[in-house]
Amino acid sequence: MIELVIDELVVRGVSPEDARAVAAALEARLGALAGGGGTDVRARAEAFRKLGPVSVPAGSPAALGESVAGAVWGAVSGGGR
Repeated sequence: MIELVIDELVVRGVSPEDARAVAAALEARLGALAGGGGTDVRARAEAFRKLGPVSVPAGSPAALGESVAGAVWGAVSGGGR
């Protein structure tokens, strides 16, 4: 079982409605990635990790959420998406 905890998600530059759509897409994509199986998740020593920026088309909250999920999953799984 994998448990990912995101204490705070700060989304700047989008409306509150779009920020909620970003968060929903992030949650859905992370759930799909984590539930896919076949990926060994390495033990982690650090309590937090800051990831770099992601690039997505303007005006697409779902694409932003999915891109962030991919970046998070890549960091957790050692690059597996």
